[in-house]
Amino acid sequence: MSGISFSISADEGRPKVEAWRHTLCQAFGPIEVGLNSREDFSGFVRTYKRQELQFNEICYRGQTLERTAQNLAGFDQEYFTFSRPVSGPLYFEQNGGKFTVNSGTLVLLNQTSPYKAFTNACYHAFSVSIPKKLLLQRAPQIGAFYKLDAVQGSPRGQLLANFLQCLNEGISGWTEPEFMALREQLLDLIVLLMVSDKSKVMSSEESSIKAAHRERAMAYIKYNHRNAQLNPQLIAGACGISVGYLHKIFQAVNLRVEHFLYSQRLETCKTLLLDPQYRHYSVQQIAYQSGFNHPSHFSRLFKEKFSVSPSDFRAAHKEAAQD
Repeated sequence: MSGISFSISADEGRPKVEAWRHTLCQAFGPIEVGLNSREDFSGFVRTYKRQELQFNEICYRGQTLERTAQNLAGFDQEYFTFSRPVSGPLYFEQNGGKFTVNSGTLVLLNQTSPYKAFTNACYHAFSVSIPKKLLLQRAPQIGAFYKLDAVQGSPRGQLLANFLQCLNEGISGWTEPEFMALREQLLDLIVLLMVSDKSKVMSSEESSIKAAHRERAMAYIKYNHRNAQLNPQLIAGACGISVGYLHKIFQAVNLRVEHFLYSQRLETCKTLLLDPQYRHYSVQQIAYQSGFNHPSHFSRLFKEKFSVSPSDFRAAHKEAAQD
């Protein structure tokens, strides 16, 4: 895992303020930082990355953070943060709306949409940064901002808050297979309990029937992706729909069936390459174990997705473990 840790207080001078802004840009992408008071401000941020997710802890006071339209040019993909504030408040503006975020709430926010957040109190939150593409695999459309009560008596909020807290606290202890499964469950819960309940964000062309068929097909692929014979024909047949309809319901959320299948297999390969139980398996054997028929095809897809060859990926993590 890789990460960032940085803190600042008012008595450390202007150069440290610029270093703070630079750290926030490293952690969350281009952003503007303004001081509400030069005598009373502070900040702390810590991040760590694992399997496309970034877990964050941030605490700051006396500041305004603003993501401008110009900042957005510095992003190579859209992403959301799912946050669990433990103190506040934080005052928030986005798309003409104004919101107050306090402890006892959960927030799902599009970080790649212009916004302004400011506080003079101490705002402290734990969050996870999520590529939008992972959420779009589960929902046809996603709005820019969602808020859910996580106070006692709110079972949805309590379930999500507790799940995020436990996942976060054990981040370094989960095995790769455990974390991969928990990551998928967290994403499913966020969409189920925060996004899917807001039917107004669903496009007029998208029906609950189509969404249900797509969820069923995705679940079937996730469960059976290691079957090397699995293809759109088998998936459609198992789900009781035509191949043409299968492609249509995936295209509705800008996905291709084959790409989704390959993505599941690649994530399994990545997990097995790091699993000590598979250390005696060759890369080629792991490719076969994950459902690929042709090692050269697997290697090309792996490098396209992770920007490194499977052999180099395994070697780098082996060296890091030894250090």
